[in-house]
Amino acid sequence: MDDVILRPWQQEDRPELIRLWQTAFGDGQDYIQAFLDRLPAQGGCIVAQAEGRPVSAMYILDGPLLFPPEGSSLSTAYTYALATDPAWRGRGIGTAVYRACVKAALERVDAACVLPSEPSLYAFYEKAADSRPVSFVREAWISREEIGPAVEGRAMPITPGEYYLRRKALLRGQPYTVMPPAFFSWQLYQMQRFGGGFVSVDGDIAAVEMDGDACRVLELLDPEGNWMDLLRALAARFPAERYLVRTPVFLPGPGQSRPFLLAVLRPGMTCPIPDRLWWGFAFD
Repeated sequence: MDDVILRPWQQEDRPELIRLWQTAFGDGQDYIQAFLDRLPAQGGCIVAQAEGRPVSAMYILDGPLLFPPEGSSLSTAYTYALATDPAWRGRGIGTAVYRACVKAALERVDAACVLPSEPSLYAFYEKAADSRPVSFVREAWISREEIGPAVEGRAMPITPGEYYLRRKALLRGQPYTVMPPAFFSWQLYQMQRFGGGFVSVDGDIAAVEMDGDACRVLELLDPEGNWMDLLRALAARFPAERYLVRTPVFLPGPGQSRPFLLAVLRPGMTCPIPDRLWWGFAFD
């Protein structure tokens, strides 16, 4: 790594950052441009430069406030979208970029968070910077046949502001996160690209994202445990072959609990984050 320099991003890096993102994640240029226009200004980005150009990058976004059931809220930064040029992988560059992001984040917040996009990456982040699970999710894939007859007319779109207020009321008294406005607007942008959005069903709520023949219910909040009834309402508005359903571990829902969000806490922080913390509508 003697020939690699770690530094903050600059606007002139944008073409290379777009190339790195496309190579790693396969998204279109318009989508990446929208991300770069909206979110890095909320935090920052660390790049690894080699041979005069970025060969790895990761973003640091101003994250949610974490609300334990008791005590003060905790501030976070969210490290996101680690991408390394295939020709430079296997040299520890991605690890170095992630560690630099964590170090920069913990200079100003209580916790540096990361949400691995696939199970195989949890071990990488845990080893890279001693990240540990601070949030769990109950998650299950459910087929259209298992849901049964769809119920028309109950799933209604709501604004991000309405969703925010209803979400806060439904989660009161539990360990949860309050997403910053930039997260809400970006999540809505992502969901609406493919016909999803924020939805209310008789006062309960869901954040829905379509993905080909699948519907991803990134957050379903129903304290009464009528989640299958909610799915029947969602199936009428969002027809799909199968549904991914995510719920907090402290509310009724399908599937098994698994680790979700990882975090590195600021040294000396005395207010722990409970394992039952609900992160929210993904942003993975």
